[in-house]
Amino acid sequence: MTEYSYPILADEVKLPVYAIGVGSIDTEWHVKRPEGFPYYQFIYCVRGQGKLILDGKEYIIEKGKGFYLPKDYPHEYYATEEIWETHWVTFDGREVPELMNAINFESARTFEISNLSVIDALFKKMLYILKTNYNYSGYQCSGFLYQFLLELNRYANLQSSPNESYKLKQLQPVIDYIDEHFMEEIELRHLSEIIGLSPQYLCRLFKECLSLRPFEYLARKRIQEAKKLLLEEKYTINEIAGLVGYNDCSYFCAVFKRHEMLSPAEFRTLHKKTVGS
Repeated sequence: MTEYSYPILADEVKLPVYAIGVGSIDTEWHVKRPEGFPYYQFIYCVRGQGKLILDGKEYIIEKGKGFYLPKDYPHEYYATEEIWETHWVTFDGREVPELMNAINFESARTFEISNLSVIDALFKKMLYILKTNYNYSGYQCSGFLYQFLLELNRYANLQSSPNESYKLKQLQPVIDYIDEHFMEEIELRHLSEIIGLSPQYLCRLFKECLSLRPFEYLARKRIQEAKKLLLEEKYTINEIAGLVGYNDCSYFCAVFKRHEMLSPAEFRTLHKKTVGS
């Protein structure tokens, strides 16, 4: 697939981050830029193989691997096979340096994407939107670009190592159990028995993989489901509390407000007005 779009920039340049161009090339060109490129770039491979030269070092870039180039950073890359299909996003914005630091892309580097389908789906959304070339496309693309950067942090940094991937896979049966049985009374001992670990180690595993304790994850799942039921307006708040696993409605309301900064009644009223406006 070879297609790309460079939008005509207007007021979106006032946004914290915005797209300069989005595209793909079946066989990437031989690019040699001793002075770098004037915008930030993410380039990743979906097919074939190429080589990147960065700071005098050579890196093989194949499917699922990519590289980040800050603006004005010297680099060179070229195909080493007949096909080297890359997808790329160039961008800029006044908050980009701080954002790059926040998502662990402080400097030029290579990376491996643990879930290419998620990243590529966002890439294709940006490309489609920019190709439509309507007035608001630049703003809409900026939103997807921000999501693209956050997901890239997730799949290139937080879940990139084999050890992290193994831990998350080990934890998955417990997550699946909570997602299916959130409305029931759940004990930590039973969760730990699902994967044959001690309760203490299970808590540590949750913290390492999700930055949450098991019952914090359970509470979030219950609140997430409660919000769906509140929007349907088929149940009273007391009934919803029971449906998502809380026997005490007052406690449910307190947990809901702690997470949402609104009571269940306020949440329902706010979104009812939104839908009807």
